[in-house]
Amino acid sequence: MSHNHQTGQKEQRERWYHLACWFSVLVALILVVTALRATSWLSSTIAFSFFTALAVWPVDAFVRDRMPRSLRWLGHVAALLLMLLVFGLFLVGLAVAARQITAGLPKYEPVFQVWQDRLYAWVESAGLTGGQNDAVSGGLINSVVGYASTVIQSIWSAAGIISLIFFLVLLLLLEAPSLEAKLRATTARNEDKLYHSALSTIAVRIRWYLAVRTALGLATALLYALWSWGWQLDFILVWAVLAFLLNYIPTVGSIVAGILPAAFAFLQLSPLSAALYGVGLLIIEQIMGNYIDPKLQGEQLALSPLAILIALMFWSWVWGILGALVAVPTMLAIVVVCARIPALQPVALFLSDSKNIEQLKTVTRV
Repeated sequence: MSHNHQTGQKEQRERWYHLACWFSVLVALILVVTALRATSWLSSTIAFSFFTALAVWPVDAFVRDRMPRSLRWLGHVAALLLMLLVFGLFLVGLAVAARQITAGLPKYEPVFQVWQDRLYAWVESAGLTGGQNDAVSGGLINSVVGYASTVIQSIWSAAGIISLIFFLVLLLLLEAPSLEAKLRATTARNEDKLYHSALSTIAVRIRWYLAVRTALGLATALLYALWSWGWQLDFILVWAVLAFLLNYIPTVGSIVAGILPAAFAFLQLSPLSAALYGVGLLIIEQIMGNYIDPKLQGEQLALSPLAILIALMFWSWVWGILGALVAVPTMLAIVVVCARIPALQPVALFLSDSKNIEQLKTVTRV
């Protein structure tokens, strides 16, 4: 009886211990998320710089390995120039698209007024409360034009953030060899292999993800431009740039990229033509998103679509637009790390699209 009583007390203490551990982990996660959100400007910039450094690291290593010792610094220069070129193209594309919006959209205000009057007439005929038809006709147009003007002004202020990202990426590239040596010196042999394997897998997965997103973005932008040109739709460059940039935001980005030009088509084309134009965009998105994208990603992504959507909403809430951009890379890193820790493998399994632990281990190693 005494032995059974002691065994029961021991099991109860173990249950309380596990409960206390999970409670501590929950509190720690809440504190971490609160800190990340409170320091979103700094923490999101650091995270974005880290993933950028992983993306340009192959260029750095390729150039360094082919240079004499005294000129190996050219690898850093090549990687940073590539980064600045990509960021510059993004900003120039945004600026040109925003200028087209501010210059050309106001002329469609009368057409927007006609569609608005039709909507109010339909609401009243249906016996619904439609509110008052105040001078809203130019409200939406003016809001869009004002937002485009804000984008143009913000591009100049983005130079400061890009400068910070530039120096952070440079420091990460400079510190990478010494950080690897420090990791080997401060960890056990098996742990060193574990960390190095996880980091290598994360780097490979993120590079492939960015490469696929870039290729799909360019292809989608080209198809949007050709389809819009075929219908003689205005702002062709705007729709192409949006299709390319929003391609880096999974799920939601492609929806927004398709809705905006389809809605604008009703201001310029006849209702039937606008509907056919929208159907064409839908077909493009279905082919690119449901057929070509999965074929290219293969097992490199290994993330559940539901987990991607939740990660997108969560990191957008924590870090804003930068959070939306780094949501998938962050989730990839979490899955790869958790897959290598036995206690956290169930977390990685639920976040991935794998069916079991063995499949998870297969898709999360190089």
